Amino acid sequence: MGKLLHRNLLCGLMTVASIFLAACPQQPLASTGEISPEVSSVDAPIPLSSHETPVVLARPQGAENTNQSVPFEVCANLPAWERSPEAVHFKELQAMPRYGSALNDEPLKSLLKEFWGHQVISFTTYGLSARTEPLYFSGVWTALEESDSCYNGGQPEQINAGSLAEVWLINHRLVDLHWADGHYTLTVEPTDRGLQVVQFSRQETAPTLALNVVTPEGRAIEPFSGDW
Repeated sequence: MGKLLHRNLLCGLMTVASIFLAACPQQPLASTGEISPEVSSVDAPIPLSSHETPVVLARPQGAENTNQSVPFEVCANLPAWERSPEAVHFKELQAMPRYGSALNDEPLKSLLKEFWGHQVISFTTYGLSARTEPLYFSGVWTALEESDSCYNGGQPEQINAGSLAEVWLINHRLVDLHWADGHYTLTVEPTDRGLQVVQFSRQETAPTLALNVVTPEGRAIEPFSGDW
């Protein structure tokens, strides 16, 4: 009788316990340091701070087209100067021991034709020996004394350093000089006579001078490089 009562009481307690556990909500487990997949930040978007701004890359310097005046100096202005007639000029050169009959042979024959045939001659270098043929073959040698001041103030060093360029204008007069789109535009007026030696600040470091020469009416004049 006592055993039967004890078994019935135990069954009743187990039944009550099961009912209680089923009715109570499950409590979360204590944290073990692991991140639950439901709250993981891997898939969550990271918002930008309100003060952040987009990064804009700067344009390379010189990328924009520029059109600017170029500083220059007319260091020799000889409006009354005239070249000798071509035949007289040739005889004067033949009489010089440096040339003589060699003017009839290459390379001097073609070089003389080039310098005599151009009225705009440019330079990016300077040297006494290197200027000999340009001076004599162009006929500018007759204005040596009048243009001496172009080279007694440090100009030769500046020319060879690449900071200064030089242009001879034969039977032309400088009107304007601009730099734009990677080249110089030299505007000149034709004249009956005259010589100008123009020196100007270089805007580039190219091995050759990008030079366009035009008249105010837009007629192009071909320059010739004296850096031979």
